[in-house]
Amino acid sequence: MLLSVPNSNVELDKSIALDKVNAVRQEGCSCGGKKMPPVGKVTWSETLYKSANAHAIDMLKNNYFSHYSKKGEDVGKRVDKFDYNWLVVGENIAEGQRNFDQALEDWLKSPSHCKMIMDGKVNEMGIAHAGKYWVQHFGKQKAKRN
Repeated sequence: MLLSVPNSNVELDKSIALDKVNAVRQEGCSCGGKKMPPVGKVTWSETLYKSANAHAIDMLKNNYFSHYSKKGEDVGKRVDKFDYNWLVVGENIAEGQRNFDQALEDWLKSPSHCKMIMDGKVNEMGIAHAGKYWVQHFGKQKAKRN
């Protein structure tokens, strides 16, 4: 599925992005010189996509680049707005890359972003792109109670 993005001439194919992230996770990599062993795959989360997309659009509309919204909300508070019942949540952001491959390459060069990609505690992901901004949300939901 191709996701069209406001104010962007780049389309993001979620299945390709998911495959590329999972290839890194399954192979393992080095994050800032620290060997990261292979971890399980993540699945696509439409909810995490929506929260990532909202943050990407907000940064574009308000011309800022931050892990915090203009209201001071961190990723957890922003994801909460989309009723994602998270146990673990994390975020990567990037600015200025022409395509997803460049964004992923830059995240993998950054130890903290690389470790987020390789975090074995997360099992879901959503990625969005708006203008020059890329946002990647990771999470794991709390177990549902019966």
